[in-house]
Amino acid sequence: MNRRRFPTNHNTPRSRAEGISLAPILFFVSVVNSCLGVFMLLPALIDYLDGSRDYAAFLVCALGTLFVGAGLAIATNDKQQRINQNETLLLLPITWVIACLVCALPFMLSDLHLSLADAVFEAVSGLTNTGSTVIAGLDDAPRGVLFWRFLLMWIGGFGVVTIAVLALPFLRIGGLQLFSLDLSPSSAKFVPRMVEVVTQIGLIYAALTALCAVCYWLAGMSSFDAIGHAMTSLATGGYSSHDAGIGFFNSPAIEWIAVVFMTLGAMPFGLYIVAIHGRPEALYRDQQVRLFLGIILASMLLITAWRMVHFDIGLLQALREGAFVTVATITTTGFTGYDYSSWGGFTESLAFLLMLIGGCTGSTVGGIKVFRVYIMLQSLRAQIHRQIFPHGTFRVTFNGETISDAVRVGVATYFFVYLLMLAFLCLAISATGLPFSESLGAAATSLGNVGPGLGPNSGPCCTFKEFPDTAKWLMSFGMLAGRLEILILIIPLSRFFWRN
Repeated sequence: MNRRRFPTNHNTPRSRAEGISLAPILFFVSVVNSCLGVFMLLPALIDYLDGSRDYAAFLVCALGTLFVGAGLAIATNDKQQRINQNETLLLLPITWVIACLVCALPFMLSDLHLSLADAVFEAVSGLTNTGSTVIAGLDDAPRGVLFWRFLLMWIGGFGVVTIAVLALPFLRIGGLQLFSLDLSPSSAKFVPRMVEVVTQIGLIYAALTALCAVCYWLAGMSSFDAIGHAMTSLATGGYSSHDAGIGFFNSPAIEWIAVVFMTLGAMPFGLYIVAIHGRPEALYRDQQVRLFLGIILASMLLITAWRMVHFDIGLLQALREGAFVTVATITTTGFTGYDYSSWGGFTESLAFLLMLIGGCTGSTVGGIKVFRVYIMLQSLRAQIHRQIFPHGTFRVTFNGETISDAVRVGVATYFFVYLLMLAFLCLAISATGLPFSESLGAAATSLGNVGPGLGPNSGPCCTFKEFPDTAKWLMSFGMLAGRLEILILIIPLSRFFWRN
């Protein structure tokens, strides 16, 4: 993988000593929310054509969001303004929080009449590509609301990839500086400018979504379902227009299509950019991708063997079930197709581990990420060798390059923070009166942006509708923390951040 640096702007019209300016932050937030207002017009149009009165709710929300967003953008626009690192650290959580609140409004004003806690939970779950839901009766819900859920995931997936490729490496969050891109105009390499990076990511993302939709349609889905499920497959989100999820269609072809495109959505989009610029071998030579596919293959075979031995299932059916559950879980898509919680403790425990790992860095997935798992495994291997050969020199490498101490420290720190946050969420959710298994599942699924929880009441077959409101707020916080790599949400809360 090419190592590329995010440019540092040395021509900013104000020095760092002047502190944080809210003007560029407000401008960015207003532009994002103005775009969300435009997107709200699509479900409004669908409901209007269907004769559903929910179109009025979407239309009011769209016009209100556009009015406020456009007005604020005009008031704060300054072409000479530049955003420094501290402002970026503040901009990202503010943008996501406000976007989630704005996107929750249609759920509250529509015929669903969701409470504030439920509406925010559903919006956060959509934008963070988590896929957890509090809505039952999806088969009878208005198509505008269903499309809004699909659209939230698709928008969120694009935003996640953009942040993962552009912002997080620049901020050196969790050892991700290895994936930074060289965006300087003088670069002779394949991506010279930020706008070009975003454009190429968008084109790849849209092309894969369109291809997935065509495949779903050819496999028997309606055009609406095909487009919607394609959006959530590439975004690795898992929202569906049916309570039974992908299982509603009872189609092996549809399940295999979902497996393929969920896997593609969990691969590093930066490598797709490299591939279309004449280096397709980068995809299969990347050690992160190899480990990711290896974990999928091993887990799929284990579940297949378990189903065949303990449930007397045929090879082809067991293989299909194993592949679907494995990929839906490790890619944090969370599509429901099979209730693996009824398959015994082994399958549920394996699904929990896959839920923690997640997919590749630079993709739409959540979780710890395979890159960090790879670095920790390499560090463990080097440490074992040092114990055996105290005077030897052992390097930790990734794709042939030596990993710096800063990257290894960042990865280890992220592991610790992730497990600490998981323990905190589990403890806090259990304090609302939920049993341990469901509290742990809720904490893991929200922090890993997976979707289904654990246990009979919140597993793959169920929703989080019956959870206490306090637990839903905690899960919403966990979903945002997991999507923003935890540290971005925590750093602005530190007094040292404001002193800088």
